[in-house]
Formats: sequence, C-alpha cells, structure tokens
Amino acid sequence: KEKDDLFEIELAAPGYSKKDFKVTIDDGCLNISAKRSQTKDEKEENYTRHEFSYESFERSLELPDSVSDDKIKANYDNGILKFSLAKKEVAKKQKPKVIEIA
Repeated sequence: KEKDDLFEIELAAPGYSKKDFKVTIDDGCLNISAKRSQTKDEKEENYTRHEFSYESFERSLELPDSVSDDKIKANYDNGILKFSLAKKEVAKKQKPKVIEIA
C-alpha cells in the first residue's frame, strides 16, 4: 500500500517466529528469508520413529528510490510480517499550491 509519507508491506508467514526471519536491504532490494526445522522422536518397545521437517522461503522486493533505507520498521504478529517504509522528504506528496493570477 502506498500512502502519502510511507509504503506498507504485509507478508503472510504463519507458523514462524521472529528469530526464523532474516531481513536485509541490498542494492535497493528488500530481501526477506525464513527458515525453520522441526524434529519429533517417538520411542516404543519395538521401534523408534524419528521425523523431521525443514521449511524455508525467500522473497526479494525492489524498492523505489523514494524509500528512506534507514527508516524501515518491521513487526511480526499473528503470522503476519509487516513493514513500514518511510519515504524520503523530497518524495513525499506535497499538497497542491494555489497560484494567484495577477
């Protein structure tokens, strides 16, 4: 979503925790990756079962030149990773200026 003074990005990633994410900015791109693994052991009298799973994903978003790299905020809550990307002062939309005709 683009607003007058910032961009908002929402990414659904249920089941992850904050520590699973790695977010970087490199050469004008916002890079988001996440990894998680789970293991489950079950030991019975005649057998042992060992299950494991591994999940990961990566997304890269090219940022417009109007984004201020040092004013990016991220929040992860209830499976939604939200970013707030502030625009540079010069890129903010100015209200129309009325010019009087003489």
